[in-house]
Amino acid sequence: MTTPVPFPHWLSQALPEPCVWPVRTERTVQLLRLSGADSLRFLHDQTTQDLGNAPPGRVRRTCAVTTTARLTALLDVLVDQQAARLLVLAGDGPALHQRFDRHLFPADQVTLLPMVQARQVSLLGEGAAPLLAAEGLAMEAAEAGWGAVALGDAQALLAGGTDFGDGAPGVRLLLPDSLPLPPWLERCPRLTATQVELLRLQQGMPAWPNEINGDFNPFELGLAGAVALSKGCYLGQEVLARLVTYDGVKQQLRLWRSPTPLEALPDNNVIQSKDGARAGVITSRLALGTGSVGLAVVRRAWLEASTLTLGSGTVSLSLPGAAQFPSGAGKND
Repeated sequence: MTTPVPFPHWLSQALPEPCVWPVRTERTVQLLRLSGADSLRFLHDQTTQDLGNAPPGRVRRTCAVTTTARLTALLDVLVDQQAARLLVLAGDGPALHQRFDRHLFPADQVTLLPMVQARQVSLLGEGAAPLLAAEGLAMEAAEAGWGAVALGDAQALLAGGTDFGDGAPGVRLLLPDSLPLPPWLERCPRLTATQVELLRLQQGMPAWPNEINGDFNPFELGLAGAVALSKGCYLGQEVLARLVTYDGVKQQLRLWRSPTPLEALPDNNVIQSKDGARAGVITSRLALGTGSVGLAVVRRAWLEASTLTLGSGTVSLSLPGAAQFPSGAGKND
């Protein structure tokens, strides 16, 4: 038995008995591919991460934002030699493909290939890398890298890290949709959709359209680690820089839990202070035992509050496991 991921007690209770680790998740993901000498420069200008000097074989998490810095997609960039693959973690992949196509100029040495779907199998837990190594799928710098691997007669991609951030270590395999899982992978217990959603909520990874809907910027959603402020001009850069320079991040993502059953929660999603002031808005909700849990964006005046009001009940607030905010952002005046 390998060591399970050290999740909070309430979350561990909702996961399978950890007799076998790692556990796996599966979902269909969208992949965009760019090829050509200017591929990384183009993505450097179109997304928030510093990609200009990213070496081949690395994975970089980045955001696609509007000119007003509203988040439209969360991405992992798999850097290649004069090429890149974009794994759409959350967002509208076809819309992003159209946007990139509109911003390409004839002089750009970039070819934007058609978007494809892949089957992503994530292995969660410290035992993921040793399991892959035992099957001959070891990868250098697996924590932040990627590479092509052979699964029988088929080709797959192996990428370090998971959708859930550093608090849920593991690796990902990107497989053709039609490729059956090898027996050693099939033996890893698969989490249910509810368990995967609980992990997402606890880690605070934004989903589309729950949190990614044109209302929030990356700093509000705890994605400061995917934003580079010193790399030069890019779409949305001026707005993001002003938010940090002038302490303009007025709200932040929080994990909330309530003893109130999911079906008894009000529909308007408004969280209030004890005196009735609007303190935030719920963006995601899920049943948890006899209560409920979810994500909310909370205004800065109430970021230090341990409990707030939702309808006739209360919610407790805590920081999501993977959230990263700009230094000093969101502090109460």
